[in-house]
Amino acid sequence: VANTLRKQTACDRLGGMSDFADLKLDSDLVEHLIGLGYLLPTALQVEAVPVIARGTTAVGIASAGSGKTLAYGLGLAGCLDPAGPGPQALVLRPTDDGAARTADTLHRLLGGRGLSVGVLRPDAAATTRVVTASPSSALAALERSAVKLDGLKTLVVDGVSAMTTLGAGEALETLTAQIPREAQRVILTSELTQEVEDLIERHARRARRLTYLPTDVEPLADASLEFVAAPAHEWLPVLVRLLGGGAKGGGREIRRIHCRREDESAALADRLTVRGIGIAASSDEPGVRIEWGSTAAVEPAALSISWGTPPDLPTFRARIEGSARTIVFAEPRELAHLGRLAKLLAVRLSALSSAVPPEALRSAQTTRDLLREAASSRDLEPYMLLLEPLLVEFTPTQIAAAAASLLRERVPDDPAQPLPAWTRLYFAIGRRDGVRPADLVGAITGEASISGEDIGRIEIRDTHTSVEVAATLAEKVIKALATATIRGRPASVRVFRE
Repeated sequence: VANTLRKQTACDRLGGMSDFADLKLDSDLVEHLIGLGYLLPTALQVEAVPVIARGTTAVGIASAGSGKTLAYGLGLAGCLDPAGPGPQALVLRPTDDGAARTADTLHRLLGGRGLSVGVLRPDAAATTRVVTASPSSALAALERSAVKLDGLKTLVVDGVSAMTTLGAGEALETLTAQIPREAQRVILTSELTQEVEDLIERHARRARRLTYLPTDVEPLADASLEFVAAPAHEWLPVLVRLLGGGAKGGGREIRRIHCRREDESAALADRLTVRGIGIAASSDEPGVRIEWGSTAAVEPAALSISWGTPPDLPTFRARIEGSARTIVFAEPRELAHLGRLAKLLAVRLSALSSAVPPEALRSAQTTRDLLREAASSRDLEPYMLLLEPLLVEFTPTQIAAAAASLLRERVPDDPAQPLPAWTRLYFAIGRRDGVRPADLVGAITGEASISGEDIGRIEIRDTHTSVEVAATLAEKVIKALATATIRGRPASVRVFRE
């Protein structure tokens, strides 16, 4: 009864937003979600859960922070048979650590419903209904006959752009080719790169595209947001410094903290109280208020703090509108999602400022410019996944400083001597066509009459190749090879689309 009342209160406060019962989930699963602290679905879950539960192949842009794991977990709950033989679903994540975390989440969600979940190991036969793995570990298990995929009903590829960037593209291609043709495929990616589009074309051509993130939205005028990017266990000291140690009611301004779940809000209230931060007892009382759930717009606040990245656009907008200052606490792997939301609403993002030591002020401007450009324009999710294990040993500041020190070794001593400017070109031929680097260099230098020194890195993939050429000569190369063939196949050269 208490759970039902809490759910009704949340729905009333949210102005009739969809709850999990609206997704056609059975009542036992909805009650289980409430017990886990999940009362309301994110925008991705509202769209994706019914699609996946029907067994429909689906493709979507989604990264950590959007509620993606719960989305396909609930979908699997609706389409898998607990009594069926062997593994019925394979969930691929970019790294083994990520696969283990996903297994933990899915076990909490599905374990009580007879859908066993386990991490796939090459040295032990897979017996659970749902298995998680990185592409390399899954391929090793397949080669050692630790898992059979002929009975698979669903393949979930969560983080495909990170997999291809980290060099797992071939393993992913091999695994996907082993999946029964009638099996459902759910492909989630943080970025729609050309390589990802090619994979979708080969293996999920008629997939339903998830469009939970609208593109035609009204931007927020002159809006800005600060963020703290660190593992969740490092957030509390930063929050305490932000709020100060005053007693409850020490000021008339409203400072609001938004948590994702009710149990999370209760735990945070206790931890702040212990540290001398008074919590407002009611919505009429000024001071620090802690709320939970995907709240709709509320009264203006001097400070709006999101304890975790907002999962969707309406929640993100509600955090910012009416607040003099907005701060989001995010895990590093959630930054891609946060950046996507900010871009859609034209919100300026900046790291939470702190005192800068004189040594930092004297550091090379060239290094700062390079780091700023990379942080704002590149897909960093694959590298966040690589760095995540280091966060157990070092603080984010230490890791950033180490990366900067490595970068400085590559920066030329004389800023007046710029690094070569390259343009990456796409060739519609690859390893399957038998193409070699020498073939590409010969064709470019011969047809375009340029020097080999004007050709940079060549990366040959199964179905295509990328070649770096001097930026000033890129257009010349494209025109020169417009009708050229390499190994008997049209080169079809164009600028590589990221």
